Amino acid sequence: MRTFVAIEIPPSAKQQLRAQQDRLRNLPALRARPSPFRWTDPEKMHLTLRFLGETEASQRRQMQEGLASTGNRHAPFRIALSGLGSFNSWTNMRVLWVGITGDTDALQAVQSEVELLARQAGFAPVTKRFSPHITLARTARRAPRDALRAAANQLRSAAQDDDRQIKLEWRVNELLFVRSVLGRGGAQYFNLATCPLSVRN
Repeated sequence: MRTFVAIEIPPSAKQQLRAQQDRLRNLPALRARPSPFRWTDPEKMHLTLRFLGETEASQRRQMQEGLASTGNRHAPFRIALSGLGSFNSWTNMRVLWVGITGDTDALQAVQSEVELLARQAGFAPVTKRFSPHITLARTARRAPRDALRAAANQLRSAAQDDDRQIKLEWRVNELLFVRSVLGRGGAQYFNLATCPLSVRN
């Protein structure tokens, strides 16, 4: 069973993310057919804290118990949608994302505990620095290089345009432990556990 730990995105934020996708799709270079991108369904968007992959039953129990304990040690906090960015770079795009701002210290503290829990449950350490983001799109596997280059140039310009940026804040009250089921229509997500952040400010 494939699993991950995440923070839910509220409906108001998903609406803005969908609107952002629609605006970006209308950029001249992104109207090419076939599309150089595979766009994420906003209803499936979340802020991933740790992808775990294949998870044994004993690991699932350990993660659920650990996440409940983590929630008991942390207070709710506020985060916000921010500007556009890309992995690996604009000239070698793989992922188009919206960043996260707000109380990133609290977010980082929670994510660090989640990472420690994953290691204690037997998962290999993640060596890359945690970079909170929400994926808007991924580059299509067979997208022509010239189409990707033109799209990347226009997306980079859009990322520098303040009028195109999303600024919406919300309160994080819980952590989710989620199952991911792969299928022809993409991944389907099923919540295995909800772990409230219960420390009072």
